[in-house]
Amino acid sequence: MQRLILAATVLLFPQTVFAQNTDPTGVSFLGWMAWTWQTALFFTCIAVALLTMTVWEIAKPGGAPREPGLLRIDTTRGDRLFISLLSAAYIHLAWLAFFSGPLWWASIIAVIWAAAVAKWV
Repeated sequence: MQRLILAATVLLFPQTVFAQNTDPTGVSFLGWMAWTWQTALFFTCIAVALLTMTVWEIAKPGGAPREPGLLRIDTTRGDRLFISLLSAAYIHLAWLAFFSGPLWWASIIAVIWAAAVAKWV
């Protein structure tokens, strides 16, 4: 029951929980991690993408592989999502290694790449 209350609190009042790094009983549970709104947004986007793909697969099973595209491999919807997420990680790491600009530019590049993967890979 306590875990259910904690989950509901995190979902309903994330700004309070993440700001204080404590659950409603006062026990620290995120103190070991740098939870900012950007971190929460990042994990929320990944969770939404996975949830969307799950609902899509339930509604329309199969996701038949496409003919080889840009990468010359057969891919399904899930493969393209995985390639997009993995590529986004590498794009962000490369941005941090080679550029000093804001990380938002890397995110924009990653979204454009993900759209290209969905369309042509």
